[in-house]
Amino acid sequence: MDIVKVDLLFKLAGIGILIMVFTQVLNQAEKKEQAQLLTLAGVVVVMMFIVKLIGDLFNTVRSIFNIY
Repeated sequence: MDIVKVDLLFKLAGIGILIMVFTQVLNQAEKKEQAQLLTLAGVVVVMMFIVKLIGDLFNTVRSIFNIY
C-alpha cells in the first residue's frame, strides 16, 4: 500500500469520527434535522474522495492495457 493511500485512509477515518461526534452532539441538543444534514454532508465529502480514487483506478487500468 502506498503512503498516499494510507494518508487518505486516515483522512477518511478522521472525517468519519468527526462526523460521528458532531452528530451525537447535535442529537443530544435535540437538533436531529441538523444532525441528519451533517451526516449527509459527510457522506458527500467521502464520496468525492472515493470517486476521485475510482477515476484514478480507471486511468491506471486504461494505461496498463493501452485502451484509448
